[in-house]
Amino acid sequence: MYTSSKKELLNLIKQKGTLSVDEAVRHTRLAKSTLRQHFMQLERDGCIRREYVRSGPGRPSLQYQLTVKGNRLFPSSESDLMRELLKYLREKGDEQTIEEFFDLFWKERLQSARKHMDSVSKQDMDLRLTALMKFLDEEGFMPEFNRDEESNTLTIKECNCPFSEVVKETRLPCKLEAIFYQNLFGGKAKRTSYIADGDFSCTYEISLPKG
Repeated sequence: MYTSSKKELLNLIKQKGTLSVDEAVRHTRLAKSTLRQHFMQLERDGCIRREYVRSGPGRPSLQYQLTVKGNRLFPSSESDLMRELLKYLREKGDEQTIEEFFDLFWKERLQSARKHMDSVSKQDMDLRLTALMKFLDEEGFMPEFNRDEESNTLTIKECNCPFSEVVKETRLPCKLEAIFYQNLFGGKAKRTSYIADGDFSCTYEISLPKG
């Protein structure tokens, strides 16, 4: 949980869309040095990102805006709405549409994950895994990983399920997540713990291909 001053800063960014340090000074009672520290911390946490905005002549100004992860800190009814939609489709007997939707969604996730991993050296597996963890963290999974080079296995732990409301209506996301890791690493993926069954995380044991 963030302090009240960091929450106030996040609320300001949410309300205004983008926010500079000077604007934050005008809207809060905090010192510029304190605000800079807050901005840096929130950026390190992946809740905000910086961009340089040009408005007229002169140097562009540094602005901050919320990331996907930052937006998830605010109340939303999207999960409840999705759950109700799935419930409606199941009552109508339209299981095929549900399956097609999730298949397409996970295929697009796989492409995005590969893009993140390919943005770094293909020879450095730990660097690629770090890029993947950033991708999963932005999705809200709160991921951790451990790679055992001796047994050539990879353990990925998802400490949060951003699809928890959806899983109450269909376990398709759970099935597709194991396939997601299998396709991503070209090996076998087995789930060894399961949030939906009362565990504290969903854990996947992945046998990496040799070579």
